[in-house]
Amino acid sequence: MTIEQETSPAAPPIHPVVLPRISTDPLDELVDRMRPALARAVEALQVAAVLEADGVTDRAARVEYGFPDVFALAQEVYRRLGPPADDPPAPADGGHGRRRTVRLLLHGPLYALPAAVFPAVLAELGQRDALLALTVAGVVGWAYAGTVAFAAYRLLGANRPRRAAQLLRFSVPAAALTGAITGVLMGGGRGLVLLGAGQLTYQLSGTVLMFYRREGLQALAMAPAVAGGVAYLVTPSLRVAALSTAALGVALAAGAALFCTRGRGTGTESVARMRPRGLLGVTAYGFLSAVFLLHAALPYLSHRLDIAIGVAPLILAMGFVEWRAERFRSQAVALTRVSRRPGDFERRIGTLVGREIGVCMAVPAALGMVLQAALGFPGPASAVMVAAHVVLAGAYYLAFLLAGFERFGLLCGTIGAALVLHLGVVQLVGRPVAPLADTTLYLGSVLALLAQFLFGLAPSVRQVRHFR
Repeated sequence: MTIEQETSPAAPPIHPVVLPRISTDPLDELVDRMRPALARAVEALQVAAVLEADGVTDRAARVEYGFPDVFALAQEVYRRLGPPADDPPAPADGGHGRRRTVRLLLHGPLYALPAAVFPAVLAELGQRDALLALTVAGVVGWAYAGTVAFAAYRLLGANRPRRAAQLLRFSVPAAALTGAITGVLMGGGRGLVLLGAGQLTYQLSGTVLMFYRREGLQALAMAPAVAGGVAYLVTPSLRVAALSTAALGVALAAGAALFCTRGRGTGTESVARMRPRGLLGVTAYGFLSAVFLLHAALPYLSHRLDIAIGVAPLILAMGFVEWRAERFRSQAVALTRVSRRPGDFERRIGTLVGREIGVCMAVPAALGMVLQAALGFPGPASAVMVAAHVVLAGAYYLAFLLAGFERFGLLCGTIGAALVLHLGVVQLVGRPVAPLADTTLYLGSVLALLAQFLFGLAPSVRQVRHFR
């Protein structure tokens, strides 16, 4: 062939043939095959879980890929995957509408509604006996309500709403009986028996109404009691009317709770018994949590109400703390979508937890300032007690998160240690402790509790797999 023929316009053009790049590394093939399922993986443990689900065993990792086990193989696959694929973050508050937020925020004030009639109750039964009965009944009711709610949510999660409704329906009259027995064991007369029964009935009725998202009914039921309590403060001669409206409010709340449990679920649900795993831990945690919250104020109920009332800002803010804790999971899931590496996620989740602790402490701090101003700034002991409960709000936020991971053993152990720290130091002193020293010791025990909760939460909250 001549040069002219080769360069002639009539000659067909010559196209270079590009052969596909064929990888001889089976690991590259594995990475390409698994990439769609692992596009958003941010740690090697996620890769290992997907590989095992795909049928990759330790033997396959050794024979086919030359790695000692699946986890070593997952480390290399994760490295070769590169940065996670871009994925827009999920809304931080997904699934939490405005109505849900309002409901959760109401929980704190709803807990405090019976306080409106406490002055009339104290005048009728005597301050010392009534305050002791209210404290004991509050501790028992806290543990009882927490256990019932936990079991009911377990049943609901197992798709057994009828059984959950039956449990909640039974819990209300059982609470009244438990409260009455508490009053009898305390050696009280008819008044203390009725007070114990009423206290626990209201706590369990509120638990049922909150379970079924009927907080409005709870507030409506207690409206007469609040009005009667306020009327007594204005006109002390209306004490009988205030007590009557308090009894009416408890009866209305109990009736509303029982009504809400009707017609839930069907008769075709499984009758298999629910495993009691976790119930004992929930009960112990509820009991210890209530004791820790109330024990510091108990010595001051009769003569230093300005110190004892330092718990009020926390009680009013508990709904806010619960709301922030409810938002945590969706916030953490959103972080997994924007984090590129496990270290990045750990930094972001640590910042999130620290910020939320600060927010949860800010609300009771503001309420505490209002309370101190209303009391005329009575002194440093009262201010320190308020500060202790401000810090306790942050600790309770962490407790909600730990309960979400079902770390009830850790919760009970740390609260028990904080109790020993406060009461143990007071006993070691061997003489009456001044109010300022006592409240300062309580603040120190709360700070220790907060630190222990942080250390206990860190191993779980840093693992991305919990939020996938």
